[in-house]
Amino acid sequence: MAEGARVSENTRRAQQLLVAGLAGGHAAALTVVGLFWALAGPEAGATAAIGAVVTIAFYTIALGVQIAVADAAPKVVMVAWLASYVTRVTLLGFGLATVLANSERWEWLDPVALFTATIATVLGWLGVELWAYSRMRVPVYDPPAPRQSEM
Repeated sequence: MAEGARVSENTRRAQQLLVAGLAGGHAAALTVVGLFWALAGPEAGATAAIGAVVTIAFYTIALGVQIAVADAAPKVVMVAWLASYVTRVTLLGFGLATVLANSERWEWLDPVALFTATIATVLGWLGVELWAYSRMRVPVYDPPAPRQSEM
């Protein structure tokens, strides 16, 4: 960004949501990974870490796209978000297909740890993101009508 350039309000809000989501996602991820590592062993902890990292990457990319198009027209924002979503889900699908096609190499994965870490990370991300959003001031109003003296 050029020196002295100001960040728009839309971009600033999207950045705030990204920071909040990252904080919540990481807090939940570190907790669940630590618990699985301590209670079920290193393989479960590593599996939980994989689920948490993929989840955080999924949401970070989504908000990164939103930051990039924050000031664009609403249709551009929607198309960018949909393209981002389709790309992210497709990449997850390819990852799943790779794991399933080579299941003998991935038999150490703990499905319970993967599922639990993914859900916990999503809930941590969304919970803190929604908390941050609820405290934002987003002006939504109609422009004031011109006064009689201005007509």
